[in-house]
Amino acid sequence: MKKKIILILIIILIITGFILLYIKRLAILAWWQNLKNEPVPEAVSVNNFNLNLNYNLNSNAVIINTNQNINISNINNNPPLLNTLPKTFNLSVPFTSQAPHYQWKEMPYKESCEEATLIILDYYYKGKDFTPDIADEEIVKMVDWQIENWGGHYDLTATQTALLAEQYLGYKNNEVIYNPTIEMIKEKVYQGIPVIVPTAGRMLNNPYYTSPGPLYHMLVIKGWTENNFITNDPGLFKKGRDYQFPYQTVMNAIHDWHGGDVPNGHKVMLIIK
Repeated sequence: MKKKIILILIIILIITGFILLYIKRLAILAWWQNLKNEPVPEAVSVNNFNLNLNYNLNSNAVIINTNQNINISNINNNPPLLNTLPKTFNLSVPFTSQAPHYQWKEMPYKESCEEATLIILDYYYKGKDFTPDIADEEIVKMVDWQIENWGGHYDLTATQTALLAEQYLGYKNNEVIYNPTIEMIKEKVYQGIPVIVPTAGRMLNNPYYTSPGPLYHMLVIKGWTENNFITNDPGLFKKGRDYQFPYQTVMNAIHDWHGGDVPNGHKVMLIIK
């Protein structure tokens, strides 16, 4: 009888342990993510670079132009990489969540990662920072412009995002580069140019995303540590600033929209300048 009671107690303890692990699974994953984080190097200001940006100084002045200067590039057509890249590097890029007031379940915020990444780059180049109210206003204005000029607010491919950067923000020399490598991304960032990557969001395995994670998501890559990319991830609230993903996690997750079949979308990175 005693053995039977002990066995029942052991089974109850095991089941209870599994239940607790399931309940705390996000906290455990977050703890594991924090263990993988590495020290973030001191951030370098945009003022340290001579970028010669070709954009309209009056941001939000609409430029409709049938001869877009979007450069669709392939890995084999790019100039040689810089000979020496530091082990760690980081740009001082402002951050906003795509839901600046935590409106994750509301439209347009839950579908505004593309807009948030463009606004982040725009404010970086102009040396400006966000308040939640400013970020909220910028996202809503960009979405409203799309509804008025493009007939709706849609998930955007990398090329469409580049076109939005040109027509709405005025950036004229944008590039969509196919088959990027880790070194190619680092090279652009080291030149003072943050890189936008479209991803199959669930492949990022971010424990802070609401399960199962976004089907499609865009990030701004702004630096690197020895083993991780440093990103501004608008899919998170405060934790999105300087969020680290392992290199291979990002490279595996990079996929364009591809009509909603994101895991089979092209491998691309987006340069706005």
